[in-house]
Amino acid sequence: MKDSDPRALLADIVGQRCERAKNPHGSILSLDFGELGRREDDDTASVLHGWRHLTVLSPWRLQMPAEVLCDWNSSSGSEGVIAAVIARLEGQTVVAATTTTPAWDLTLTFSSGVQLVAFGDNTDDREDAWFILGTDGTECGAIPVVRAVD
Repeated sequence: MKDSDPRALLADIVGQRCERAKNPHGSILSLDFGELGRREDDDTASVLHGWRHLTVLSPWRLQMPAEVLCDWNSSSGSEGVIAAVIARLEGQTVVAATTTTPAWDLTLTFSSGVQLVAFGDNTDDREDAWFILGTDGTECGAIPVVRAVD
């Protein structure tokens, strides 16, 4: 199943628990929500993913109401600041999720008050600012609408 509107898939995440939060490479965030499983086309050796799996490729920050906890420029890797901060998201429930066009800026609010804010952009190397996959075959990318200036 493919869904052309990222807002519908974000609505699925509200009320779901973050089962896993990773910083797999550089500034990329990978968050798994809901029961872990495999997609139909995955083999038995593939990594389990959440019922909804969010990958953020564009600039982002994690914040509380009065402070920034870290952002995409913070140190990454197993010993980096990003890994330590995003580990706090595991076990928390998403209480709100919003996105807006044209850039598909994203805000996820967790039960602890931590917010993930992503600033939708694309580059020559990628179109999606962020995307969601689901173990039920769902997939959707948030592609910012960029209009060339005349």
